[in-house]
Amino acid sequence: MKINHISFLLFFLSFFASFPSYSQLQIGPDSVFYIRSSPFFTDLLSKPTRSLSIEVGSLNQISSIDPAIFKVNSGEFIKIDRSLFFHLHNTGKIYKYRPDSSKSDSLKFERLDATVNANYNTGSYIFPLGDNIYEFGGYGFWKSNGILRKYNFRDREWDVVVLDQEVYMPAVSSGYGVWLNSSQNYLYVPYQRVINDGVARPKNELSSLLTSYRLNLNTFHWEYLGRTNQDALNILQSPAKVFSIDKGLFAVYMSRIYWVDFESNSIKVLVDPSLTQTLYRIQPYMLLYWDRKHLFRMNPSNGSYDSIYIDTTSFSSHTYEIWRKEAEFSDYIWILPLLVFLFAVAYVQYKKKRKLLLNSSPVDTEESKHPFVATEISLLDLLMAKQLQGLTVTIPEINYVLGLKDKNQGMQKKVRSDIINRINEKYSFFSQEKVSLVQNIRSETDKRFFEYHLNPEHLERLRALLS
Repeated sequence: MKINHISFLLFFLSFFASFPSYSQLQIGPDSVFYIRSSPFFTDLLSKPTRSLSIEVGSLNQISSIDPAIFKVNSGEFIKIDRSLFFHLHNTGKIYKYRPDSSKSDSLKFERLDATVNANYNTGSYIFPLGDNIYEFGGYGFWKSNGILRKYNFRDREWDVVVLDQEVYMPAVSSGYGVWLNSSQNYLYVPYQRVINDGVARPKNELSSLLTSYRLNLNTFHWEYLGRTNQDALNILQSPAKVFSIDKGLFAVYMSRIYWVDFESNSIKVLVDPSLTQTLYRIQPYMLLYWDRKHLFRMNPSNGSYDSIYIDTTSFSSHTYEIWRKEAEFSDYIWILPLLVFLFAVAYVQYKKKRKLLLNSSPVDTEESKHPFVATEISLLDLLMAKQLQGLTVTIPEINYVLGLKDKNQGMQKKVRSDIINRINEKYSFFSQEKVSLVQNIRSETDKRFFEYHLNPEHLERLRALLS
């Protein structure tokens, strides 16, 4: 019985001893790799403490790694202060440059992480911020995601960062369509691309969400910016090359470069065929980064290292907006004082008009019981006489009684309209009702013209006024 207890204890200790210690680096065929030294890396490491990310299209062009062992042949260099890291695409593998154990002709990178996950983050965006490394979005397990992850240097694992909502990565033909503003801690997403291969979709159903957001990397809350401009969407979806700079993105086409400036919400353009053809010749396996108006590049196939100067002041002042924000109630607050002012003006005008009517009306005596003047009475008498015969009054008849038959048509129409409106206003005021005393209908013989009559409901009252 005692032997059995000892055997169990030995098995228990040997079982836990088999687990790797988290204080040790990964040990295995993919735990270390070397990068061939070059002026590119010497210059990069000697630059001021600026964080940046450098895409690597073909790792075996600058290293002797075996893609069959590492399972992938691309990734990105991440520079944080004086430290240099490397992340393998589609995995959670993070390597760190070890200058103390590097050789004169190579840079040694040792694996830091203890992750086992792979192929859950295809096309994700890796970026440094402060002393941290973040990974946003990606495609895996048949669908895209809008998850933000942060590398935990202590546990050597990737931690999820809790966001207030899920916003997806855009789809760009060459490069990344998102931009990091490291000075203000914002991550900009001009539009979204949602992929879910596990759900059948109609062919005509759009999977692009035309909404622009930015992620506040201090609060980890998404801020809605507005609806993506269609012109901006067309520019961002299919450029030959996309480069990230300190003030946005460069989208390169055959004869022009578009500068997507997120801070000013504008897209500017530079027409320079010579420059764009130079940028067109940059291959995916070349190493690139932007620094002080220069695009630094290295061609691993021949070791050449140079820079391309791009003057951002030569771009047009403004061409397109990236997004357009829908109007909110707060945007119209300024209209309220204007409405109050207009209402006050209208009320003052109404009071003046009412006073004018009172002053123009004869005093209510036995000789005068109505507010109408002689011209208006003549028209009302004509309308009354025709109404009693069951007839309407034509325009020529009105022109005759008003003395307008020899005037031009424009003058006839204006005077006729003014007198009829004045009769209706006076009657409404006199009767304290909002009513049209003189009304019109289309002529039965010619629908282009009107004929006039009195409101039958007020005929008796008008007759009493005029008698």
